[in-house]
Amino acid sequence: KQAQIDHAPSLSVPARAVKLADKICNLRDVVDNPPAGWTLARRQAYFDWAKQVIDGLRGEYPELEAIFDAVYRQRPA
Repeated sequence: KQAQIDHAPSLSVPARAVKLADKICNLRDVVDNPPAGWTLARRQAYFDWAKQVIDGLRGEYPELEAIFDAVYRQRPA
């Protein structure tokens, strides 16, 4: 997981869009249909980790970043 955080800033511009879209989809899945056996703490940790990845590649796709941020605000509580 740390490797994704570290690598995100060096992604190409098109790869940043793919990474953003993937994380948006993953967060939505965790909200709407959490993986079996995932505790609240694990779901929250996943959201926080995904945000760290995305924070490292911001700047190219503000629309996708806004969607990510909106989904992130649904972080399980």
